Amino acid sequence: MAKGFNNRFGAARGQPRPTKIPAKARFTAFTIKYEGLVDKIVIPLGLTLPFDPNDYPLGNFPYSPINKFALWDTGASGSFLTAATVRELNLVPTGTRTINHAAKTGEINTFESNTYIVNLFLPNHVIIYGAIVCECEDIAGNVGAIIGMDVITRGDFSITNVDQKTWVSFRAPSMHPIDYVEQHNRLTKRK
Repeated sequence: MAKGFNNRFGAARGQPRPTKIPAKARFTAFTIKYEGLVDKIVIPLGLTLPFDPNDYPLGNFPYSPINKFALWDTGASGSFLTAATVRELNLVPTGTRTINHAAKTGEINTFESNTYIVNLFLPNHVIIYGAIVCECEDIAGNVGAIIGMDVITRGDFSITNVDQKTWVSFRAPSMHPIDYVEQHNRLTKRK
């Protein structure tokens, strides 16, 4: 797990609510620094019922997030909440969506999933308002959500492994491309 599940992204019930991002900020971002190499990206996540942040200009949001861990999954086109998380938030379905899921056998399983609308509080005040998520079975490892490409493509996402330590960084909105080939060519260009 990532170090520091310490409400950097929001607050538990009864604690101060997250502050509003200053209007001058062009983007919001977070970086998770693991102590070694990891084979999965799991981050702290806060979840609330949906609300429009424009209705709360001072950042006095109507709900405090519940705290979960979220698995980042670039193979998932959408984001999911586990059944236990849906129950904890007492969410009401907003519709259904057909889900295609690769089974261990290599076959594709197709099923209908309820959809819900929630606000996602990622670390360091990166907030995704009104995210449409589906429901999945409970996941081992204390994970309450899966962050899929619907959220990841709202910004820039990078993973580095310098000195055998995995760092994950995300910013939203997307600001400019990251091109390692261009960087390599620029650094190795003969004078």
